[in-house]
Amino acid sequence: MKEIEVKIRHINKEEIIAKIEALGAKKIFTGKVIDYRFDTPDRDLSRQGKALRIRQKGKYIYLNLKGKKKSVQSIVGRDEIGVKISNFKTMHRILNDLGYIKIFDLRKYRTEYRLDDIVFDLDEYVGLEPMLEIESDSYEKVQEYIDKLEIKEEDVGRIYIREILAAKKKVDYERNMKNPNFRKKVMEKTEDEEDAVFDGDTISDD
Repeated sequence: MKEIEVKIRHINKEEIIAKIEALGAKKIFTGKVIDYRFDTPDRDLSRQGKALRIRQKGKYIYLNLKGKKKSVQSIVGRDEIGVKISNFKTMHRILNDLGYIKIFDLRKYRTEYRLDDIVFDLDEYVGLEPMLEIESDSYEKVQEYIDKLEIKEEDVGRIYIREILAAKKKVDYERNMKNPNFRKKVMEKTEDEEDAVFDGDTISDD
């Protein structure tokens, strides 16, 4: 299966939903989506431009393997193989036994619309403004709906995983700083540990 998609930033949630619904698209899903990314300890899949994940979407769980990206301007295409699974813990153990470890997880609230073979996903991550993803089976169809939704060229672009993780980390840090015990612990850190709260954003992007 070929996945062709584009990410849209700086959207007004209410306005873009109104435009999507005016096109005739129907809402098919709203809820939490959690992605668990796996790789080898040496990041072999990331170096090949591939991505292995377990996705929990509502009550359903999927295993997906994504291939290397091919971009046409800001529209990204890649091969994807996926299967619905029934037990997350069992699949997690299978991947661990095959040498894969969970390297991070991403959590978002998704509102999903469909119009024929076009999918519109409105995603909301902690600490970031809402984003829109348009997905279809061809670059031309994706571009057609970028134009129909009157998306500005400067708002079309990638969403970086390290940006999502850093935003959540910042929100978590600020929330924890309201806890006197955590705040005291942070302030007592040594000079060598000064930037540890914000370290570690070196994971390759999806």
